[in-house]
Amino acid sequence: MINTLFKYILNIGFLFFANDSLAQNSNFTPVTAKMIQERLSVSEVVNIHPRLFFSQDDIHRIRKLNEQGDTLIHIGYLQNQIEASKILKEPLLSYYLDEAKLRVPSIHKFAVQLPHLVMMYQLTGDTSFARRIVNQFKKLNDFPDWGANRHFLDAGIGGFDFALAYDALYAFLTAEEKKMMRSAVLKNVLIPGKEQLQKKIWWSTANHNWNGICNGGIIMAALSMYEEDPKEMSEIIALAINALPKYIQSFDPDGQSDEGLMYWGYGLMYTTIAMESMQRVLGTSFGLDQFTGFKKTGWFPAFVSGPVSSLNIGDDPIKNGKSRTFFWFAKNNNDTALAKMQYDLCKETNEMNWMDMLYYNPKMVTSNLKNNIPLENHIHGIELMSLRSGWDNNASFISLHGGYNNANHGHLDAGSFDLQANGEIWAYGNLGRDEYTYPGYFSKTTLPSYVDTNLTQSDAGRWHFYRLRAEGKNCLVFNPTVRPDQNEMGIATLLNKNIGINESSFTIDLTNCYTRDVSSYTRKILLNKSTTAMTVKDEFVSKDTSIVWWGMHTKADITIRPESNSALLQQNGKKMLVTIKSPSNAVFQVLDASYLPDELFPFTRNSLNVGFKKLAIHLPKVLFEKIEVIFQPQ
Repeated sequence: MINTLFKYILNIGFLFFANDSLAQNSNFTPVTAKMIQERLSVSEVVNIHPRLFFSQDDIHRIRKLNEQGDTLIHIGYLQNQIEASKILKEPLLSYYLDEAKLRVPSIHKFAVQLPHLVMMYQLTGDTSFARRIVNQFKKLNDFPDWGANRHFLDAGIGGFDFALAYDALYAFLTAEEKKMMRSAVLKNVLIPGKEQLQKKIWWSTANHNWNGICNGGIIMAALSMYEEDPKEMSEIIALAINALPKYIQSFDPDGQSDEGLMYWGYGLMYTTIAMESMQRVLGTSFGLDQFTGFKKTGWFPAFVSGPVSSLNIGDDPIKNGKSRTFFWFAKNNNDTALAKMQYDLCKETNEMNWMDMLYYNPKMVTSNLKNNIPLENHIHGIELMSLRSGWDNNASFISLHGGYNNANHGHLDAGSFDLQANGEIWAYGNLGRDEYTYPGYFSKTTLPSYVDTNLTQSDAGRWHFYRLRAEGKNCLVFNPTVRPDQNEMGIATLLNKNIGINESSFTIDLTNCYTRDVSSYTRKILLNKSTTAMTVKDEFVSKDTSIVWWGMHTKADITIRPESNSALLQQNGKKMLVTIKSPSNAVFQVLDASYLPDELFPFTRNSLNVGFKKLAIHLPKVLFEKIEVIFQPQ
């Protein structure tokens, strides 16, 4: 199993250690087992359950709010009721591995099911929900493994599964059931977790979601059964807490996540409730919640949202609306503006998850505060820049993504832009991830590599997938072949920011991402504040005469006008006029959302990009050029 894990790390490790130069925050003091024991010796919740995520007082408060007709609590209650009732009718989850022979999907699915069952048991007292949980744990106990020595993320989530079930059902469980559950989590999570933490295996020091999920799961599991073995549990808790700062500090300076919104939420869902459990049981989270970027990160969904929808970055799936944050951040930071934003989004989407039910406070959402995000926004680290004409849903919005191509779950998307206006999405800068189990998806692309002279694919690799390549983004492509079309180690940085009365712009330097083909390359986005027209402007100098493609992915219907240097995009009765200002001889064409002409990837399996087309410009022989395209909402 260790060999399998090592092989897996070799295949995907290049994704996991981007930006690995972060120093430890001097404000965090390493935690010792003795400190944990001292905290627990004076804790008011020793031998009391539930205690990790909520108390009986919290459940009583939620019941009362539901009886009083609180809008959000009622939404959450109905969602939990519907989902929990469905789960009771489904068969128990059995053991199997995914297509890649790595993950145990049932552990992940149980983590989705479990909160619904717990909340309905707590809120109604109906023991059928509790019995379902116990029966599932009996199945989990018989699993041959929880992935600890193959894919520890599963084990970390299994630690959460145990902690929530054991803590919330403590009064319901028999002594034998408690013993069975403790035995399962010790064998499958805590003992291998302690060993791997002591060896500082890669996930324990990573600066991405694996760190927060795995260490969070370990902390929660050990805190829930602390009384059974205080010495061992305190040692495990201290090891996991001390591993968290590397992940927490990755949100510096602006609360950003290189991994995009899905993995931002995935990692922080487990990290925040681990902090909540520390605060409730130990009386402190040891300053982990006071890192500069972490205090801001509750606002990250707003930072990366336009008037219509949130943006997707890297392996993020495509968003169809604006993403929510967590009420936990508003509660923890006493941020009423964030609470109000989350309140409005929950009402708008008619969704309220179990954690938000616990940490939502109606008293924090009464005032109508102004949005905290400027019209011209630059998120450092992830290097996402955006311009918008206003805060209404019909405002014009354009964004530009730079940063590190080798970010965890990152794509070759440096310079990709998104457009929203008149309540519609006109340009999708990222078509989302493809299937993780497709051959080569997490394999480093070496056959051929970015600098290889070989122009024939010899094996499947990550940068052969259309959605992950620059040609699958709204980026320039130089001299297209089967090689990666951007430097996988490239970095795109802000070159210039201009905030004017009539026009605002951002310019990034993309030279480092195209080192094979150019000696210089910049891309600028502009917003005209009076006309709300948006512009994308490229200027480059090639190292040799080059073939260049400009592309933009859209779901709109495209009509190329007779002169061919302009196109009309139409969807849902809305229109966007797109015009080539330069080069003067350039024309538009419409392509499928697939590889450029004459490219062959026989070893790569791609999903179809249903509903998308690519508005493209083809420049066959250029040495230096300025490409300027203007987007005018009609």
